[in-house]
Amino acid sequence: MIHGLLHIPGGAEHLLQRAVEAFRQITGIEVQIGPYQIQGLLDEGADAIVEFEKGTGRVQYAAEVKLTAVDRFKMLEAWQDLRRVYQEPRMLVVPYMTAEMAERCRTLKIPFLDAAGNAYLDAPALFVYVTGRKKPDIPELTAKAAPHQAFKPTGMRIIFALLLNPALAGKNYRDIAKAAGVALGTVGWVLRDLNAKGYLHEVLRGEKRLYNPDRLMQEWVAFYPVKLRPKLNARRFRAPHPDWWKNVDLAEYQARWGGEVAADRLTEYLKPATFTIYLHGKPDRLILENRLRPDVNGEIEVLEAFWDLAEETAWQGKQPKDTVPPLLAYADLMATTNSRNLETARMIYDRYLANAENQA
Repeated sequence: MIHGLLHIPGGAEHLLQRAVEAFRQITGIEVQIGPYQIQGLLDEGADAIVEFEKGTGRVQYAAEVKLTAVDRFKMLEAWQDLRRVYQEPRMLVVPYMTAEMAERCRTLKIPFLDAAGNAYLDAPALFVYVTGRKKPDIPELTAKAAPHQAFKPTGMRIIFALLLNPALAGKNYRDIAKAAGVALGTVGWVLRDLNAKGYLHEVLRGEKRLYNPDRLMQEWVAFYPVKLRPKLNARRFRAPHPDWWKNVDLAEYQARWGGEVAADRLTEYLKPATFTIYLHGKPDRLILENRLRPDVNGEIEVLEAFWDLAEETAWQGKQPKDTVPPLLAYADLMATTNSRNLETARMIYDRYLANAENQA
């Protein structure tokens, strides 16, 4: 039974209904969806309130419905860390969760439901763990669950540009293509996908505006290490001495610090042990002048920068001029398993990214 479901795309609403009905049939536990009760919940990226009733007890979750497949541990780990910033208990609702991914959810203590009836909940007086059920044959849901074009590498570049400068959403396609460094013809289908997912909406006379940018940011961070980063032609090196980086002015090379160095400069909390550089153009001069030696196990990683340098004025504020945007530094740290990196990532989120909703 649905009471005042939040304004989410039809495919997400359908998935939520199917997952709740499958759970109810398998467990016999009553479930209610809605009403919207938690102040500020919509701003924090949840789609609905899901309440489970067992005996006289009730457990309530803020549900995030994901139509795209959650098929990598890194995606779960990124989501698990992001949800720590919220006060309300969170749960995932997905089309299907394999037995392996369900076990990972239990390890990470991530509550979830899927359309097959697989589920994991762990709350006082309510423990449910159902796994191994076959993937449901739901044609309309299968079509909705296919990976969206927006989260392919080119789309990820466009989303990055929009998150850094939300005003771009109201610009023409040519401006967006230039800011993202992509071909003009790719912009239209990415914006259509974002609109279908509920991340864009029209305000006046066709002018578009980002909707729920914090949620979009979370998705971008989760997809970045598996969709875009592998396409940036990473090369590894080793330096002749450990302090080589301290006096390097990357601006001379049209480059910026990412990863741990960017985190150190943004927070003054993390002592870098690895060195991530995003560079426009060829790295030859950087390599030669700093005597970097190729080494597949080296602590220095050089990747292609994927944004227009001219667009940096749209996001640069008080943060250092030789670092990547805080969003990218945050994504770099979240892609690691280092506990101190993850702790620093949360600091970056709190200081630079937590108000994304208000900046759109």
